[in-house]
Amino acid sequence: MKLPFKKSTPVSNRRTAIRRDTSPSPTSFSYHARRSEQELNTGRHTQRAPIVPGVVAKVKGFWLHGFGLSILMIALVASTLNIISLSTNPRVVPLTEDASLLRPLPEYQTYAEELLNGSLSNRSKITINTSAITADFKRHFPELGSASVTVPLIAHRPLVYVAAARPALVMSASTGSFVISDTGRVMSASTQINSSLKNSLPSVTDQSGLALSLNVQALPSTTVNFIEIVAEQLAAKNYTVSNMTLPQSADELSVQLAGQAYAVKYNIQANTPKEQSGTFFATVAQLQKQHTVPSKYVDVRVDGRAYYQ
Repeated sequence: MKLPFKKSTPVSNRRTAIRRDTSPSPTSFSYHARRSEQELNTGRHTQRAPIVPGVVAKVKGFWLHGFGLSILMIALVASTLNIISLSTNPRVVPLTEDASLLRPLPEYQTYAEELLNGSLSNRSKITINTSAITADFKRHFPELGSASVTVPLIAHRPLVYVAAARPALVMSASTGSFVISDTGRVMSASTQINSSLKNSLPSVTDQSGLALSLNVQALPSTTVNFIEIVAEQLAAKNYTVSNMTLPQSADELSVQLAGQAYAVKYNIQANTPKEQSGTFFATVAQLQKQHTVPSKYVDVRVDGRAYYQ
């Protein structure tokens, strides 16, 4: 007996059915899901890019680095400005003993402060004009032999070095009596120095009509040196000088000796004060042997010769 058989399903159809059964269900359309995507200005839909942690770290590091660099630059600028800044309160440093200065030290200090406060450029090490300050300082204080302004490398307080000029002689002229320095400049009025110093200096009278005033160059330094040597040479031989005169005739020095009726005439231009003094001493010694005393002068202006009257 034949059993009834079902019609078998073709293999190909079975595989198709399996594929059909296992295929995913179609995705349903949702308007809100489509709107959740980021829309650009172009109207097209794009997916939002994911935020990478490394990028965020780099951005933060960039800003932190820039901020730190700005702080460093500000600190460098502030430090530079601090280094080059100068105080307007200088320190005056005497290079000689305070007693040799004709004025109290605070007087120099006060004027130095006035000079530094006179211009904003004096508050910087770069713009300060030390030469101009020094020149002004010396003009104001003619009794100084030297003055200089020094800017410190690290500190902020300028240093003003001062040295007193050496008083060499007291000179009387038509405009008054003044102290002349060893450089030949008028230092001060003779009334501004103490009497002991004044009496120790040679006294010279100018007959040329020279008008003297503070800080004026009264005599060449060589002339001052000549007068000092003559005074020393005569004092060494126990001669007392009552007065020295600069006549109207150029390059002559007339020395009046105390207790003597005659004067000694020197030639300043020759610049041989020791030799001329030696000639005078020899002439006087020879005249004493002859029991002769000059009545007007002994002239030693010619080298190696002496004339008297």
